[in-house]
Amino acid sequence: MRFFKVEGIGNDFVLLDRRHEAHEVVAADLARLATLAPSLCDRRRGIGADGLLVVGARPNDSEAAATMWVINADGSRPEMCGNGLRCVAHYVAHTDDAAALTIATDAGPKHCRIENASSLEAEVEVDMGPGLEEPRPALQVDTGYAFASVSMGNPHAIAFVEEDPEPLARRLGPAIERDPAFPARTNVEFARIDRAGDRIELWVWERGVGITEACGTGACATACAAVWSGRAEPGSPLSIDLPGGRLTITVPRDRSLGVRMRGASRFVFTGEYGRRPRP
Repeated sequence: MRFFKVEGIGNDFVLLDRRHEAHEVVAADLARLATLAPSLCDRRRGIGADGLLVVGARPNDSEAAATMWVINADGSRPEMCGNGLRCVAHYVAHTDDAAALTIATDAGPKHCRIENASSLEAEVEVDMGPGLEEPRPALQVDTGYAFASVSMGNPHAIAFVEEDPEPLARRLGPAIERDPAFPARTNVEFARIDRAGDRIELWVWERGVGITEACGTGACATACAAVWSGRAEPGSPLSIDLPGGRLTITVPRDRSLGVRMRGASRFVFTGEYGRRPRP
């Protein structure tokens, strides 16, 4: 199995290029790949990653350049992954010599613009589609914090706090992820916004993964929650500082328009999994 190791501000993935196969064949093989994900993503006995990115051919009757499927390190299937999407857009743009393209995802088609696609590191801007404000969750676990609920094609529970968000994410994230208020589980964000309202320090407990260096959809969901609650201005770029680096998120005043995410993507290395080493 030939693979590509890629990362977006520390959120790292094993990318499998299956575009040479029929779309239906790859889609049918996702269950098998999900069973392989824990061993592939194991950081001591495998390649090491937060998840798998499976790149397939464009769906029938679609203008998309390719399809992206995501599999978490535990084998579960998220609907969307923002950092993974930037990496896939960079990879496809690199191989197709394109500066703009659309990627089909489980959360709908996503339009991407890529700068320096021919390089090992690129800047990618993605129209993530509109955020959706969900009813405030009635958590059964007692956290002492109020959570907003936002969907970016996948679920997020966001709390704005005054203290260091890292220990909160590590301590409370596992229980909130699996709280009965979220039947399909949820991503959990703890955010601390500066007084100017233009920068947020963010830690994410990612559903099916745990603490990650970065989460693109989590950054978008947090930016939406900040704007909708009056903590930040709509239409202005908002800096989201995650452990792995910075994403720039712009939430439009019109909620029917797409949230824009901008950040880095980098090729790390290529390899073959399951082949006996040559002497």
